[in-house]
Order: sequence, then C-alpha cells, then structure tokens
Amino acid sequence: MSLAFQSVIFLRPAIRKELPSIRGFFHIFLLSLLILINMLTYFYAFSYTSISNAVFTHYIAPVVVAVMAPIFLKERFTIAALLSITTASLGLWIIMRDVSVLDIVNQIFTVDVNSSGTRFRPDTIGILCGLASGLAYGALIIALKLYSRTYNKYIVVFFQNLFVALLILPFAGPIPREAGSLLIFVAIGGLHSTLATYLYYSGIKHTTANKVAILGYIEPIGAIFFGALILSEYPDALSLLGGALIISAGYIIIKKG
Repeated sequence: MSLAFQSVIFLRPAIRKELPSIRGFFHIFLLSLLILINMLTYFYAFSYTSISNAVFTHYIAPVVVAVMAPIFLKERFTIAALLSITTASLGLWIIMRDVSVLDIVNQIFTVDVNSSGTRFRPDTIGILCGLASGLAYGALIIALKLYSRTYNKYIVVFFQNLFVALLILPFAGPIPREAGSLLIFVAIGGLHSTLATYLYYSGIKHTTANKVAILGYIEPIGAIFFGALILSEYPDALSLLGGALIISAGYIIIKKG
C-alpha cells in the first residue's frame, strides 16, 4: 500500500534523474535487510516474552549507536549524551517497571546451550530477539546517517519498501477484503510507511545519530498517549514520572548534546 503512495512522488522526472548506481541500490538493499531483521525480531520478541522484556531489550539501540557513531561517523560521545541515555533508560525502566534487568541477564546466561537435554525457555528466546532487534535498529540508524549524505530520501524510502515487500512476498497471506481492515492498511501505508518515514529520513540528515537514537525513546510516550486517547488506558503516576524523565532526556540531548 505504501508503494502506491510513494510511486506518485517517485515518478516525478526530477527524482528519476537521481537514481543511484548499482552500488547505491546495494546499499539500499542492506537498509531493507536491517529493517526486516529489526521488525521480525521485534515481533518475535513480543511473541515469546512479555511486552516489558521486548521493549526494554529493544531500546539497547541508543547504546549501540553511542558505541558505533564515533567509529563510523566520527561523532563525539559527549557527557550530555551519556546523561541523556541514562535518564531515558531510567524513565523507560519506570514505565516498564515489571521488568528486571537482572532477570534478563540471568535468563540469557544460565541456559546451558551445550547440553543436549536443555532448550531455550520462551522468555530467553524473546529476550534474545529483543536484543537482536535493538542491535539491528542501532545499525540501521548508523547506516541511514551514512547514506543520507549521498542518496535522495524519496528514492531510498521507495526502494527500501520495494525490497522489503519482495523479501516478504513469499510469506504473505491473502489480502483482507473487509472495509475496516483495508482502511487500516491504507492508514499504515500513508502515515507510517510513507509520511513518518520521509520525516524521519529528513530529520536524520540534519542531526547526529546519537540524537536520533535517544529521541527514539519518545516512542513509549506516544504509546501511553494514544493508549489513553484511543483505548482509554490511562497511565498511573509512575508512568507519568517515567515519561517526564524521557522528555527530559530529549531536552538534554537537544540543548546540550
């Protein structure tokens, strides 16, 4: 569905003249793989473990970016970035307070994978998938920052979605025919996969990878807001405190980072 929206923009003559080389298409294909790995492992994390475990492990991404950015992007890791990551992580932990970092570490490192009679517990699989999703998301931010300097964002978004669609096409199910389901697909294609992605790629070109990663912590704030607005799931005081810390982290990295 998103490709239908994007083709209208992409087919403009000015955009067609900026088609990348074979190497450029390979770079966009790598972005598509990272996006697919991120989405699939995140989905499997929710399938095998709790929401808190999945979300908390996924948000290792800013730490991954903080480590990789000085190497690949020559960005300085500042005290403000460290303070912002710490503050945002604390806020997220308060929101997802039923998760225990010690339990996560214990589940990962106490499973004897060499024993023939031992299998990974579902929680362990979910936690590992969440970590893999965070690693892929961190690598994706680094790659996007690198390629944003070279390729037109319209072309990147169009072809990355095309490659993802081709990769998952063999596993796709039948197209829903109900009007409500089709409306959801149209909304996702137009807002999430098109508008939001263009805005994201436009922003990443003009700021550092660390800021992009840390500002991603706003996502759980959005989940709380829309949960209250649409599902009437109102946050308690601790969730509001965690949200305030995450917003503070964003302020720190924008003003001081």
